[in-house]
Amino acid sequence: MTDEMKRVASRRHLRYGLAFERTQRPLAALEQFRRAIAADPTMRDAHNALAFHYQQQGLLAKAADTFAAVATLADDYFAHFNLGFVLIELERYDEAEREFQRCLELDPNDAAAQLELAYIYAARGEYAKAVTMLEKPRQRYYDDWAVFHLLGRCLFQLQQFDEAQQAWQHALALAPHAEAQFDLLACLQSIERRREFHTCTGLKDDLYVHEGVICLGSAMDDGITIHPLHNYHLREHDIVRTIQRFVALARSSKWQLGGIVAPDLTSKPLAAALAQLLELPLLNLHHLPNITTPILLVIAVGHSADLFTIARERLPIPSPGFCLAVNWMKHSPLWPEVVGVVVEGVCTVPWADELRSLSSAEQMTVIQRIADRLVAQVQDVSGEENLPRQIRYYTRHHRRLAINSLLPTTKPRL
Repeated sequence: MTDEMKRVASRRHLRYGLAFERTQRPLAALEQFRRAIAADPTMRDAHNALAFHYQQQGLLAKAADTFAAVATLADDYFAHFNLGFVLIELERYDEAEREFQRCLELDPNDAAAQLELAYIYAARGEYAKAVTMLEKPRQRYYDDWAVFHLLGRCLFQLQQFDEAQQAWQHALALAPHAEAQFDLLACLQSIERRREFHTCTGLKDDLYVHEGVICLGSAMDDGITIHPLHNYHLREHDIVRTIQRFVALARSSKWQLGGIVAPDLTSKPLAAALAQLLELPLLNLHHLPNITTPILLVIAVGHSADLFTIARERLPIPSPGFCLAVNWMKHSPLWPEVVGVVVEGVCTVPWADELRSLSSAEQMTVIQRIADRLVAQVQDVSGEENLPRQIRYYTRHHRRLAINSLLPTTKPRL
């Protein structure tokens, strides 16, 4: 077969593949793209089509390899840009940076490549470099809210709060949908929260400033200075201390809740104990009554943010969440409104294995027995001398809390 015949065959398979893709037949399209490349390995359009196909199917590593082949065939701007874009999605930032730098070598004034480099620098925590790289994209994409959102995030991290506020307010004016607007309003709130501090020290301050999240700690800390834990197996003594702090804050803040639910087996003893202490009904997530008051979603160890999200979606109205130990940080930026501790690595509660080994009927009895034991310990344990200070942290000094938007307006006892 001559070279011309190979090119003709390759184009024919490419046309078939594109037609199959338009008619939503991805497997047939994939086969045709592969045949196009096999017929003529130098056919750049076929490699591009295959790479975009992989990208659309979520096969990002394969897309990156195929875009790399395109860049080898043709050292042009779009080949490197497409490859860099996929590498960012794969969080392979150093490789992506090289591709976009090559884009700038080919087109030194290109704002699109500069914007992608700014995303890379921000992802690596190089915020000053990101701000510098955003100079031209801010002018070129003056009507793109996401550009100014990124600028605000970098300026916030650089503690240039007035400038960050201006950037986020500009982004808010451009934001096209409610989800983006809500995100930006939360960012603007974080500036107001940050201004409440001279300096932030520890996890408690950081979670409040960035997310408006309440962090209670455990018996491992004093409730004020709290740090993430590593590979920690929570003891009942830790859990009792966190429950004691939660109940004290809930009562002082006069949180109005209609009940408590737990989405998994391991969380049920904790939920049952809180229901007794707060004198609230313990509800079944799958058989909820017709209720108009927010329901507290309780999780013992949060291994999966998806479980938290799905469970919250089942609740009849927007409601707050409490996670004794958040353990999903590597996989999701989501936070419940109240957390006990943050644990990196392995995390368990003492009753997990016992409950899983029992039959359904036995589980109910043991859940109640564990809950009764927790309640008794909370009532018997001596109070912390600084508990009033812990409560005032959220009721007097730092009151811009995420939970406030989900609960009826109340006036806390100071």
